[in-house]
Amino acid sequence: MCGVTVGLLFCALAGAADPLAGAAPDMEWHKGHGTARGDHVHYGAQTRDGGYIMTGQTAEDGEASDMLVVKTDADGREEWQKVIGASGEHDYGTIVVETTDGFVVAGSRTMGGRQERALVRFAVNGDIVWENTYPAPGSGSLRGIDTTGDGGIVATGYVGSEERGYLFISDDGEGSLLKTDADGALVWERTLPAPHGMRVEETPGGFAIGANVWVEEADRHHQQVCLILTDDDGNVLSTQTYGGDDNDQVFDFAVTSDGGYVFGGHTRSYGVVNWDFLLLKVGADGEEQWHRAYGQPRGYDARYIHDESYGLKETPDGGFVVIGGTGDEYRYSAAGHPFGPSDLWLAYLVRTDANGDVLWQGLYGDLDGNNAGEYIALTRDGGYVVFTDSDTAGSMGEENFGLMKIAPDAKPAERR
Repeated sequence: MCGVTVGLLFCALAGAADPLAGAAPDMEWHKGHGTARGDHVHYGAQTRDGGYIMTGQTAEDGEASDMLVVKTDADGREEWQKVIGASGEHDYGTIVVETTDGFVVAGSRTMGGRQERALVRFAVNGDIVWENTYPAPGSGSLRGIDTTGDGGIVATGYVGSEERGYLFISDDGEGSLLKTDADGALVWERTLPAPHGMRVEETPGGFAIGANVWVEEADRHHQQVCLILTDDDGNVLSTQTYGGDDNDQVFDFAVTSDGGYVFGGHTRSYGVVNWDFLLLKVGADGEEQWHRAYGQPRGYDARYIHDESYGLKETPDGGFVVIGGTGDEYRYSAAGHPFGPSDLWLAYLVRTDANGDVLWQGLYGDLDGNNAGEYIALTRDGGYVVFTDSDTAGSMGEENFGLMKIAPDAKPAERR
């Protein structure tokens, strides 16, 4: 089922890290989009018309960047592309949500020399309908967004940081939650008991936020994931932290179909040697139900390999799919695996059941360059689309947005 042709990995490494896991589905196609300047995708989704939309940033000289948004059809062909930003500034998109008549991208825009939280509303054809920023002291950005039942928008992120540019996690900032009307006008704004709000979803009677916090335990200062619940006006009702005795970082979060919550990211806790994927499930009562770590799909020395997860989705059967990248960050540069040397980054995809136990694991990419998984969406045909930082999918620049279509799961009888 798996093969390597002209350097391309057309399908997954079945059962890559678990000999009991079933066969992973094939990659159907991988296409690239973006600019000649080098691009980094942060988020993507399938749209109501069957196409795809993705956002992130494109590089300028130095550390500056512009917001990049790309819309494609169902076959990954570009329909429109927008680059938004001021020369020499820090502008980027972190997440996009579809509305009834277009899209809203959240992220950051620099105004008057200050990096501000930003929302940009696009029409279906890519025209900008409105753009708003939300000033606050220090540098700020929005990282999570949801549309609300009253037609408004709720968003979370951070303010007050001394650092500029895209931050994976703001350690010196102050968590932020804001609500706008349908036109982006601010309704209210709240401070969160965490330095960085990562994702937000509307819930009955309020909002649920996944965040990162620092905790002090046994004289050790380390990161944990945090669940923050608020009322309809954004007032904090409760907070709860989860994790092990080392750093645990959340980059994605969702309210689950059973009324609970799931966190995705990566961890150095639970006996993990280096960074591995983290999937942590919490019940509706706020109590942790289970956690799982996944990693080392190629079996190289774990001391040198990063397995970094940035996206998850709950599947229709109550399970989960988790995406990220796997590769060498230390110039370890080992070889010997058919899916490339350790310093070749590949998209690493893990499919689990409702208890977080692995159904299959797969590696996807190209032997001729790096293709790290950054986000994932479920597709209408029962498959998946993976958004990658790709050296090989596009021809516009050295690194472009990659759009990788993965086939539906094999039927249970076909998995072994």
